[in-house]
Amino acid sequence: MKLYGAGSLEEIKKCDELGVVGILTNPQGFEQYFEGKKTLEEITKAICEITTLPVFIQIHGETTEDIVKKAVSLHKISKQVGFKIIADEKGFFAISILQKMGINCIATTLFTISQAAIAANVGAFGICPFVSRARAIGMDPYDILSTIKKQYMNMENPPQIIAVSMKGIGDVELAIRAGVDAVGMRYPLISDMMHHPLSQKAEQLFAKNWANVKGEDISYLDHMLNLEGIAE
Repeated sequence: MKLYGAGSLEEIKKCDELGVVGILTNPQGFEQYFEGKKTLEEITKAICEITTLPVFIQIHGETTEDIVKKAVSLHKISKQVGFKIIADEKGFFAISILQKMGINCIATTLFTISQAAIAANVGAFGICPFVSRARAIGMDPYDILSTIKKQYMNMENPPQIIAVSMKGIGDVELAIRAGVDAVGMRYPLISDMMHHPLSQKAEQLFAKNWANVKGEDISYLDHMLNLEGIAE
């Protein structure tokens, strides 16, 4: 299961260290992490300076031509730069043009099987179906994701299905069960994926075992030595 990461510059570094396959961005993150102090070009440069991973910068434009022009300009910063483009008519035409130029694009804010079909036909590198947002309006994200996956399996080189807009571990595991190729999220949710109360409890219960292994420093676990039970 592939992971795409997102977050602040420091969080992107952590994502890189954890082995994610790429970095995703969106305008909410631009506003939150850069507070209006950097242009999109400066943001793109800042991210590319701290990672060699593929970086997908979300862009916008009034027309297909506007979107393509912006993408071509930003792609000059680094070949690792690809783009997230809204899954609408002008966006799909832009993706078609850019993919033919060798610039990878992801169709984002994608909600339907029909949009996924168009994304495949224009040669998109990937799609970003929204999970929690779809469920909030009464759609069935599991059915949508699993159906897209089933249809894409009949294609020679389909777009990557990168599930996003996930509010918790439940959304992540739903997407994985549906068979997506990857999940994309900000670092705090990746951090949540690393934890479970029973894992933490096991470390605490192992404390008294470690206490009987000569030379092991368990001072950080001293307060756990009186816990009852065993880890296994």
